[in-house]
Amino acid sequence: RSSDLIPLEVYLPGEITVNPNRISHIGPLVTGVAREIHKILGDHVQKGEVLAVLESRELSELKSAYLVARERLALAEITFQREERLWKKKISSEQDYLQAKQALAEARIELQAAEQKLHAVGFREEDLSQLSFHAKTPLARYEVVSPLAGVIIAKHVTLGETVSQNEAIFTVADLKNIWVNLTVYQKDLGKIRPGQKVTIYDDKTGFQDTGQIDWVSPTLEEQTRTATARVVLANLDGKWRPGMFVKDRKSVV
Repeated sequence: RSSDLIPLEVYLPGEITVNPNRISHIGPLVTGVAREIHKILGDHVQKGEVLAVLESRELSELKSAYLVARERLALAEITFQREERLWKKKISSEQDYLQAKQALAEARIELQAAEQKLHAVGFREEDLSQLSFHAKTPLARYEVVSPLAGVIIAKHVTLGETVSQNEAIFTVADLKNIWVNLTVYQKDLGKIRPGQKVTIYDDKTGFQDTGQIDWVSPTLEEQTRTATARVVLANLDGKWRPGMFVKDRKSVV
């Protein structure tokens, strides 16, 4: 009978790691020079918070092209409306009307192309509506913002440094939810499966928490002949730090 069986315990070594679904390597979508740095290593940040500000000639050119295209479209619309009225009244020729119509179509295409280029570097529709040559914000200003709330765990930028497009200058991680990767030896594979509850503990600090195995790797690592069992662990108080070595204790029958 199952009630007569003696529970056994399996001990597995493991390591705390960052949840890869809650980490972001952040860099600009344009090349520029770092003029302001607002955050340093270890700082907590909110989603949408500005980490650094770049001065980008490339961005200035993209914005200028968009503004010029927007003005050209406005003028093309006025010209077309005038030519259309004159043509209908038989004051102007059909050729003038068709030329104005073609110029309007070309101006629309030019504006759409300029708009798409700005969307590609992170500009939203509301950003475009506020854009003008007379705005207080310089056209070359590019803000590097965090796409998630978390902690800065890496920083690779200094004031005055030229930063390339897509170069990761900050890494932000949400450490309130971490992974524990447990090493499962071949002899224990039959005892470990997703859904099992486990106790994670660190004998050096005395930290201890309970969690649940949510995945076991389907293959073995070639060199060690071991599998990995993953535990997703809440870490609201931040006591578990990526890189810590821990142990898992699990009761099996």
